[in-house]
Amino acid sequence: MEATTSIVQEYFKLQALWEEISKDPDWRLAIWVAAFQDVEIVDKFMEVERSPLGAFDDIFFRFESPYQGDDIAFEQSLWHEYTGWFDEQLDPSLDILSALRNDGMLKTDYRPDTTLTPTAFNLWKEMLRFKGSIEGMDDIRFCIYFPPTMPDGHKLTGWFSAVLNDGVPAGIRLTTIDFADKRKVKLAASSRVKLLMPELNMAEAIRNDMNKDSDSFDTVSVANQFRKQVRTVLDCALKKDSRLMDRETGILLSLSKEMGDPTARITASMIAAQAYYSINNPDTCEYYADEAITGSEALIDAGDPAGYPVWKASILLKAAVLSGKKERRKAIACYNRLADEAIRQTDAYMTMEGYRLCAHLYNELWETDQALDHALLSLAAGEYLEPAVRRQSTFLHAAALALHLIRKEGSYDKLEIMEGQLAEWLGDDWRDIVETDDLQKVKQHRKASPFS
Repeated sequence: MEATTSIVQEYFKLQALWEEISKDPDWRLAIWVAAFQDVEIVDKFMEVERSPLGAFDDIFFRFESPYQGDDIAFEQSLWHEYTGWFDEQLDPSLDILSALRNDGMLKTDYRPDTTLTPTAFNLWKEMLRFKGSIEGMDDIRFCIYFPPTMPDGHKLTGWFSAVLNDGVPAGIRLTTIDFADKRKVKLAASSRVKLLMPELNMAEAIRNDMNKDSDSFDTVSVANQFRKQVRTVLDCALKKDSRLMDRETGILLSLSKEMGDPTARITASMIAAQAYYSINNPDTCEYYADEAITGSEALIDAGDPAGYPVWKASILLKAAVLSGKKERRKAIACYNRLADEAIRQTDAYMTMEGYRLCAHLYNELWETDQALDHALLSLAAGEYLEPAVRRQSTFLHAAALALHLIRKEGSYDKLEIMEGQLAEWLGDDWRDIVETDDLQKVKQHRKASPFS
């Protein structure tokens, strides 16, 4: 393996795989069969293709509705998610169709036919009707992306098989990510089904970066042994061997004690938490996250600046575990702690993130008042960031959620105030960068991710 392996190179491997199938008009479902550690970069590839930076001609749509084992309920949720993209009645300037109309791309007026039965087949037909109303779409396909669920989530083989048997019309493509070790969509490759099996070396790419920082150290000092053991633990996470992980994590913790540096000890606990999280062992992950949180809090109280970076990473990890276990209120408590401590540390970005994540969880719980309050707190914190940071960060997610909740509330006065604030915070083109996120990501009460 050459030492030049990089994350960018791994990304281009994904792009090459997609290019191989992109010109084939016959397939209807593409399944990325990826190792657990590679799922995130494949998801990022799909997100880039969904953006204006995408390299391929297909128009990509992301559906966030989670599959809970009930085909009928799932298709109803997909249908309502789709029709929700066009549910902007307060101000025509906020409608996705208005943007197309203003750009001269809308050939005919379009509204979803809500009298149709909410099935997958009707959804494909309706999306084709939408495509037909847009100028220049004759040779373009709509590619519908279903993000990965939890590795132990419900199997989707039956649903995708039924959808293919019912018929996915020309002009529509489906794609999803499956876990190589825990397949959820076990379909064989065929003229209708493409299997994409990327062979990535993400660990090597990351290791190359880490080695740049450790090559100048000697090979026998405890500090250098500790650094090398960090990489060993991370490699164990890729092998998903719990017993090997227990042994190597024990060595890492022993080395951290031998160093006699409290920062090394809490860092080791944080790394252990991350490693156990990656092998889907949430209880052990939470145990080490708690150790790191307790240790780093002691450093913070002592005025040691090394405490806060470890603390915030650990509290975020614990909150992700709690979210994954559906313990959303406990996760909210963690994110509120993050926001409170970030305020004390004058960390505007993490204050914004803590409140934003609270807002999304409250939205999942259908507690819209609390969701809106925390979204607004997130935006207030983001006001302290540089404009360029606001325009390229999760500030946009908080803005989109706040807009959505205000619209649902039906308060025109609040909406007018919010629009004015966003113009001030983001610039006159705020709709161009917020509306896309609003329409395709934050409206749903649940978000599919590796954590929930």
